[in-house]
Amino acid sequence: MNKRKTILRNKDLLKLIKFRSRHGRKEGCVRIHRVNSIEHETVKAQLVHWLLNNGYTTYTEAEWKDESGRADVVAIQNGVGFVIEVLHTESEEKYAEKKMKYPEEFTLVKVRTKDFKYDEFCL
Repeated sequence: MNKRKTILRNKDLLKLIKFRSRHGRKEGCVRIHRVNSIEHETVKAQLVHWLLNNGYTTYTEAEWKDESGRADVVAIQNGVGFVIEVLHTESEEKYAEKKMKYPEEFTLVKVRTKDFKYDEFCL
């Protein structure tokens, strides 16, 4: 995991996410895509559950304002933002490509489905 970035205001972090990705009832909801594996989607749902229970604001499949991509899970708490990428079959090369697309204000966290343990997860 990368070092935590400078603490910003939550609203400054939210400004980096497209409005349609955070408006309405999308906060705290888990968006499921049929192209993703059941393992990927199950871990994503478990992550959001853990994050909500630990006081984070969450968005799934959040698109960035600069059109650079989409994050599996965005978690924000007390002005600190995380992007959590759930990896099931993706290679390290594909992960490295994704890494370059995220705003530097967010700390990137990689979670492999085969290694994820709900009770041991922490940010």
